[in-house]
Amino acid sequence: MPTSASPSLRERKKVETWTAIHEAAASLAQERGLDQATVEAIAESAGVSPRTFFNYFPAKEDAVLGLHEPVLEPGEAAKLTGADDFLGQVTLVLVAVARSALRGTDRARRRQLLERYPHLFARQMEYMAKAEALVCDAVADVLAADPSWSSGAEGFSPGETARMLVMLAAVPAKFKAKSKDFDPAAGLTPENLAPAVALFHHLQRKLS
Repeated sequence: MPTSASPSLRERKKVETWTAIHEAAASLAQERGLDQATVEAIAESAGVSPRTFFNYFPAKEDAVLGLHEPVLEPGEAAKLTGADDFLGQVTLVLVAVARSALRGTDRARRRQLLERYPHLFARQMEYMAKAEALVCDAVADVLAADPSWSSGAEGFSPGETARMLVMLAAVPAKFKAKSKDFDPAAGLTPENLAPAVALFHHLQRKLS
């Protein structure tokens, strides 16, 4: 029994430490300014050593925003069937992977910090690029396994086709995120994305 419980306890401790460091970093950036939110100050506020800080975050900017390495869960990858509305599938999976990089953070506070320190946006976009790369690889695998795609579309490889498809799939998400009724605290969900995906399909039919 103790052996099976041990990993769970370690995982909880990791989550608690990650949260303590992120909360300390975000709070210091808000209260004292980003320049004053040094790794040493963050570590002291979180009750950890600077060495422990770097076990969880590669830089203070990542800690301030609460960024994780994005993850494509097997359950999400399984949603990429290549069947009807493949673009919609890719959009939802892309959003899920992007959200995995931002999990466990206060979205409203992160948005305030990004508005106050616009250069942090570049750091966040690096993680979004990692999310896109994960989805690109998964989509390429689906296309490579489908005879109608594996030979190449218009002379492009499955990998190149996947990259184009992921770029297109990001359009409905970006459209919704910039709409007036978008709630950053709620984030992007399959439900609030559906109208944007439907509009994208409508435009595809009209333009093709």
